[in-house]
Amino acid sequence: MLWLIGLVLLLQSSFHWLLEQATVITTPIFELRGLGWVLLLLGAWLLAGKVKDQADG
Repeated sequence: MLWLIGLVLLLQSSFHWLLEQATVITTPIFELRGLGWVLLLLGAWLLAGKVKDQADG
């Protein structure tokens, strides 16, 4: 039973150590911190499109 507790603690600490950088990188994505910039870029992209002339058919 003691080895099982030790194994669980070892696995938890290794997962924390391995996945800490992924947590730091993905936190702003999940919290939608850059949503304003994304919407601004999307709006600029939509407004920058060419208007189709009626003469072109």
